[in-house]
Amino acid sequence: MLVCARVSQNTPSFGDDSMVDTFEIDSDAKLVECKEDCVSLDTTKVLVFVDHENQVVYLWRGKKASLFKKLMGTRVAAKLSDKYQSYRIRPITEEREPAAFHDLVGTPHDQR
Repeated sequence: MLVCARVSQNTPSFGDDSMVDTFEIDSDAKLVECKEDCVSLDTTKVLVFVDHENQVVYLWRGKKASLFKKLMGTRVAAKLSDKYQSYRIRPITEEREPAAFHDLVGTPHDQR
């Protein structure tokens, strides 16, 4: 299922700390910044959402994402923990997202 995640990218309302950076793990295991205001929560993707306001890095793993992408996502999250030392890393799986993640991306809590 494709869901359009509404993230306040590049338009912080309270300075840089309220900004959300969004990235995709590509097939070459690289972290690619998503420039769009709307990101598809595609079941075949692994996405990273950096929530600066709440100091959380969400590693979102689609159900049909390849094992390679999921492993690379874990590796990238480990590297991000060096960059964002005070942030919590929250790995989450499609259809098992916490309410805080749904609030961040603007999807209904009962979205399945």
